[in-house]
Amino acid sequence: MLTQSRFRRAFTLVELLCVLAIIAVILGLLLPALSAFRHSARTMACLANLRTLQFASLAYSTDEAGWLIDARLPHGGIDQGDGGSFVDVLATRGYCDTSLIRSPLDESPHWARSAGGEGIPLPGSDSQFRRTSYGLNNFLAREFSPWAAIDPSQASDRLSKVDDHAGTVQLLLMTPTGPFACADHPHIEGWGTQATAATLASHEVAINAVSRDQPSPSAVSNWSYLDGHVESALFGGIYIDEERNRLDPRVSSLFARFAAVPS
Repeated sequence: MLTQSRFRRAFTLVELLCVLAIIAVILGLLLPALSAFRHSARTMACLANLRTLQFASLAYSTDEAGWLIDARLPHGGIDQGDGGSFVDVLATRGYCDTSLIRSPLDESPHWARSAGGEGIPLPGSDSQFRRTSYGLNNFLAREFSPWAAIDPSQASDRLSKVDDHAGTVQLLLMTPTGPFACADHPHIEGWGTQATAATLASHEVAINAVSRDQPSPSAVSNWSYLDGHVESALFGGIYIDEERNRLDPRVSSLFARFAAVPS
């Protein structure tokens, strides 16, 4: 009787397989949702980093009579002396913690092993590693401003030289791979027209860091503005072409007049 009772309570192979199948279905439904939740949390953490870095940048400008913090890390992995990069200045002068320069969305393989990365040197270098996830809008940087290259007096390097603080991006996410993975700024003046801008920009800026899709006007990334606010925004809501964008302070104040329709 004892043997028969134990036999009646045991699971059959078919029942076990059914249970395993149910568990597999549940996991299949939960894992994508869990992955999406984690990515959403990283996106919000990245926005928090950006907000802190933006306020740190504004604090620097307040202390420096309105002068904007500068970029100094060139693309290509060639060290040209980076002591003046915003990455070093904000950290060494106590405006923010150095841990904030790495975005939770950043999966670049070019961080040094000491920084928790894969230790793969930047392209074109044997010993240079990624220094920051975030970069400066080069239109607001003296060292790499396209207008300053023509006439230094035309650099938008002070808060007083920018008309629309709420509509002008200062900080953005740099691409995790390629020559610009080592830089602290893009070269926005080379992005061109709407037809090619997303592809060209994606080689310099992580325009799809949030949406994780192909580069296009509808790709989403995180951006911060000179007035201190941050947002996850469509690339098409940041840049259409040279005359319609939120990056060049000469035209950023007019951008609200144009409707960016993602294609």
